[in-house]
Amino acid sequence: MIISLVAAMSEDRVMGREGKLPWHSPADLAHFKSITMGHALLMGRKTFDSIGRPLPGRRSIVLTRSRREIDGCEIARSLQEAITAAEGDEEIFVIGGGEVFREALPLCQRIYLTIVHGKYQGDVRFPELPEGFQELQREKRGEADPPVTFLVFEKVDRIRPGADVQELRQKGCEAIQRKLYFLARRCFEQALALEDNAETASNLALCMVKSGGDRKAALQLAEKALEGEPEDPRIYLNVGRVQIMSGAKERGLTTLRKGVQLGGGQELLVELERCGNRTPPPIRSLPRSHPLNRYLGLMLHRMGLR
Repeated sequence: MIISLVAAMSEDRVMGREGKLPWHSPADLAHFKSITMGHALLMGRKTFDSIGRPLPGRRSIVLTRSRREIDGCEIARSLQEAITAAEGDEEIFVIGGGEVFREALPLCQRIYLTIVHGKYQGDVRFPELPEGFQELQREKRGEADPPVTFLVFEKVDRIRPGADVQELRQKGCEAIQRKLYFLARRCFEQALALEDNAETASNLALCMVKSGGDRKAALQLAEKALEGEPEDPRIYLNVGRVQIMSGAKERGLTTLRKGVQLGGGQELLVELERCGNRTPPPIRSLPRSHPLNRYLGLMLHRMGLR
């Protein structure tokens, strides 16, 4: 589970005035909805009162010691109790207010922060980010009224000094599973510096693209990894993904198909399905995974007929 924080602030960190937002930003409201829809929202009682109702399509968990129930919401007496109540959600969102943000920041792995450009008066300011957060994404919407910039930060945990290659790889793979790509990137960079390994390089290339790194450098790193281990289907998955995200979609699809032919697992099939470019199986009445379909597909490919 990823604990994320969602906030909006002005250029001088103002985020509230007398229990309300100091601005009206349709762009930020739409952005907030797109991020949080279908997930649990954790908020203080004053923040809930300022909203005035449970937000549709989301679980509202309100931190309060003074109220026993709120229609349409769940009650928690502490932040930790609220997090425990949301267990099982892939990503939960802390949405305020100021004191809840300060308590949650050390626990968060990701921050979605909107900068509302302009000068605003207010009595609540967004706290400074702790060390360890790096910018993952930036989108400026100058045409919005008021103009806004959407930022995403991700926490990069400190890596234990003297960590060995295996430990770094394992930590990197765990971070990928949790979609914490900056942390994974840091792990694989250090692992690759200690030991040259094609799978590590392909993982690093994927994380570079996912964390906003140099796509050209990531593509070169991925394809070099594939040259070093051309029979390892696990590398084909990462390389295909990097090629697609770097704009070489057809090459990426070919790479993914090659990985399937080499015996790659379900992830390769899922990735091809997601891209919507899979050719139908030779025998359509049989499942794609049937041995006859896999054998015939491989033979037709080698004959240049697929």
